Amino acid sequence: MSSFEHEFETAVAQHKIPGAVLAATNKDGSFTYLRAFGVRSLKTNESLDVNHVMRIASCTKLMTSIAAMQCVERGLVGLDDDLAPVMPDLAGLKVLHGFAEDGEPVLKERKNAITLRQLLTHTAGLGYDEIPPLTKYRAKHPKVSNNPGGGATVPERFNSPLTFEPGTSWGYGTNTAWAGKLVERLTGSTLEEYMSANIWKPLGCDSITFWPDSNEQVRSRLADVSMRTRDGGLKHYAGPLLTHGATDCLGGEGAYASMPDYLKILHSLLRDNEKLLKKETAAQLFSPQLEGERKAALNKALRVSMVATLPHRFTQSLDFGLGGAIMDEDDVGRRRRGTMIWSGLPNLCWVGNCSASIPSPLFADSKLGYVLLRDIAEALVTSGANVTCRSSLIAKAASAAYTEAKSFHQVTRKRWI
Repeated sequence: MSSFEHEFETAVAQHKIPGAVLAATNKDGSFTYLRAFGVRSLKTNESLDVNHVMRIASCTKLMTSIAAMQCVERGLVGLDDDLAPVMPDLAGLKVLHGFAEDGEPVLKERKNAITLRQLLTHTAGLGYDEIPPLTKYRAKHPKVSNNPGGGATVPERFNSPLTFEPGTSWGYGTNTAWAGKLVERLTGSTLEEYMSANIWKPLGCDSITFWPDSNEQVRSRLADVSMRTRDGGLKHYAGPLLTHGATDCLGGEGAYASMPDYLKILHSLLRDNEKLLKKETAAQLFSPQLEGERKAALNKALRVSMVATLPHRFTQSLDFGLGGAIMDEDDVGRRRRGTMIWSGLPNLCWVGNCSASIPSPLFADSKLGYVLLRDIAEALVTSGANVTCRSSLIAKAASAAYTEAKSFHQVTRKRWI
């Protein structure tokens, strides 16, 4: 793998990326790749290690989806139940129907029930304030809160109106944070307590938490966040994080984890060993859920408004499962149909395909790393050769992906890296 790894070493040496952590494994565990490049912090230049803990942002969503589906298995809630009795604060949100001539939002009462299936597939109408049309809504009606994050709890922080009638379209937003709050109310536990007992400890994960400052073993391993400057350079990011001011566990964006521990979760799903979910439930997690207008809205969003959020500019049709986006057709030479993928704001990404048997998280400060990892996974899956014979395929894939990644950076350099 010397040629492939040389690309990362060169990118770090030329200050194109501060660092990257890559991982891949297969179903039976006979192949595992773990490697860190670059530095843990631009302030200290300490080397980055695979066991350093990252702020995983929206990579949290997969764990919350697993927790919610465990509640379905236990009969605590149905995927298509009306959640109003358990979530009256969520049920009370109105639907935004555009804006009047004076700029005031037009709000109407919701007609359709909000369900867990909608929350996990982002079809409930819940959005992020940073994504239109809620940007215009918040410009007219800014949050009034003494909390630096806009609210300490999920209901306080994520109380913007719905952007469409539940179940009629697709829109990325705070859906999974509300799903996490549902898990808490159904189980009587915080997400930290619930996930620790039902996801992390059963898999031997000791680095995943919502509260690293309360765990010295985790806090001491935190990697810093870096930022791309306007001129394409790198600098340490010292600003507020997504969880700033939160007292609730934010199930959509609030967790921290090391890459090996996150890989254990993906590997368990890949092996279908029923440590997390029953086989039939895991199959549901990876099953396409959208059709018609909802699917069209997803594909439009991922190709236009969210092009800088995911690690690849998709031209293939996508669907959405209960845990992430799903490739609806082959991306020849890269991802196979049925591959599930999602990412986190500080440029973290994961991908898994139960049929192809290579799940891979990338916790890194770079889109470059994931583009390369994507091609590694496909090369490993499609080569049919022994692991020791695959380095030339990986090198070829890395070379092609590196060219694409450099171009991709030109349009995303203002984002966190």
